[in-house]
Amino acid sequence: MDVFGHWKYLLQLIIMEQVLVPVNASTLTFTLNDGNEIPAIALGTSLGHTPDGTRMLAVNHSVARAVQWALEAGYRHIDTAALYRIEDEVGLGVRDYLRDNNADRRDVYITTKLWNDSHERSEVIPALKKSLQELQMDYVDLYLMHYPMAYTKDGQISDTDYLETWKGMEDAKDQNLTRSIGVSNFNITQIQRLWDNCRIKPAVNQIEVNPTITQDELINWSKEHGVVIMAYTPFGSILGRKSDAPPPRADHPYLVSLANKYNKTVPQILLRYLLDRHLVAVPKSTNKDRIRQNVDIADFSLTSAEVDELSKFNSNYRLRTPVKWYPHPHFPFEKKNLTDAEIEDIIAHSKED
Repeated sequence: MDVFGHWKYLLQLIIMEQVLVPVNASTLTFTLNDGNEIPAIALGTSLGHTPDGTRMLAVNHSVARAVQWALEAGYRHIDTAALYRIEDEVGLGVRDYLRDNNADRRDVYITTKLWNDSHERSEVIPALKKSLQELQMDYVDLYLMHYPMAYTKDGQISDTDYLETWKGMEDAKDQNLTRSIGVSNFNITQIQRLWDNCRIKPAVNQIEVNPTITQDELINWSKEHGVVIMAYTPFGSILGRKSDAPPPRADHPYLVSLANKYNKTVPQILLRYLLDRHLVAVPKSTNKDRIRQNVDIADFSLTSAEVDELSKFNSNYRLRTPVKWYPHPHFPFEKKNLTDAEIEDIIAHSKED
């Protein structure tokens, strides 16, 4: 093969890999299909729920501190959402970081999300402007449709199609309120339908990915279409969150052997697994030491054989499938084997997620 043919071949490989090219060891970025760059490690800011289903909120600016610690540790990407009710904390943490480090807003990449109760086309921009007001920012770098399901403000199922919602997302990009637009929790049928019926293609799909839910089919589709995957719940149940979940656990011999080989922790191995699959990793933490550890994964790579071996843990185990949304016609996940009575009981006693 001559020199021209060699470079042509490399270019074809890059296109096949979605132009997901690591820039350097300290700041890994992937290129989106709209030409913008997205940092490959993002701090997740959802605080989750209490055992009774109540959404947890920040106490004593815990999220603002975590955001500032993350940015000082080398993160350049913060992931949040209107649902989390802490966008004001994220904005405060970013401002504190910019002030204390003489940095620029352009040095920080912000992702936030549209909630299910604002899916009418006319509601999208007002919802984004509310998020921007909470963040105290003029724009976000990435705006995602959190789910393909539309609900009314009082929690009833809406018949608004996510294709209509997407037109509002395109409006937001047209008005420069966001640099890029994408979706979250879309299955392959839904994102294919959106892809075939939109003016601006989605740049990102944020979904659950870890070795116990590898999402091969959806990720392969995304690579073929130039859509970057952001991977939330990167540790799944591996760190022991659910006793009835399938293996592995953090003490599994193979995970421990990889951690020892690379002188890393098991969580760092799990995060590197995502980067080596060309996915954006979204680990959550408000602990300063863990925040630092989670971003310290740019100085090594797993081999393709090691990535494949980790993928063998796949059992399509999804950590959370909100049963209360089962009746929605656009519910994007597989449904657990429950009776109609069990589903109705769960819905009756559920609170807003």
